[in-house]
Amino acid sequence: MKNFFSMLMLGGTLSLAAQPASTDINWTPTIKFEQTTHDFGGIPEGPVATYEFDFTNTGNEPILIQTAQASCGCTTPEWPKTPIAPGKNGKIKVGYNSEGRPGAFTKDVTVTIVSGTNQDKTGTTKLTIKGNVNGKDGSTTPTKGKATISPMAEPNNKPTPVNSPIPH
Repeated sequence: MKNFFSMLMLGGTLSLAAQPASTDINWTPTIKFEQTTHDFGGIPEGPVATYEFDFTNTGNEPILIQTAQASCGCTTPEWPKTPIAPGKNGKIKVGYNSEGRPGAFTKDVTVTIVSGTNQDKTGTTKLTIKGNVNGKDGSTTPTKGKATISPMAEPNNKPTPVNSPIPH
C-alpha cells in the first residue's frame, strides 16, 4: 500500500511538471501607434533615412517591447528597453540605409509586445516604412543585381556533326 501511494505521489508530481506554462491567447497588446506606416516619398541615395513611430500604452498594466525585428539588414529599429507604464508614451525609431539601393522600397518591422505583469501575455504588430531612393546618378532603378536580357538565338534543330570517333 505504501508503494501504491508513493507511485501515486510520484505520478502526480510528474504530471504537474509536464504541464505547459499557461498563455493568454486572447490578450491583445494595449499599445496604440499614431500610425503604423510611414512613406518617406523620394529620398536621396546615401544617408540613412529615419522615422520615429510614436505610441501610447492605452491599457491598465505596464507593457514591454520585447523585440523589434526588421525584415532585412538595411533596416534598423531602436526601441525602449524598459517597461512603458499605463498612459505613458514611447517611440520606436526605424532607420533605412539607402546606400546602393536606388528605387522603390517597402520594409517591415515586427514588434513583439509583452505584458509587464505576465510574460505569458504576448502580441505582435507590424510597422512599415516605404519610399523611393533617388540614385546618385538621378536613377530610380536598382543597380545591384540588375538583370540584362539578351535576345535568344534561333533554335537549330539540326544534329551537331561529330568530327572524330569516340575513343574506346
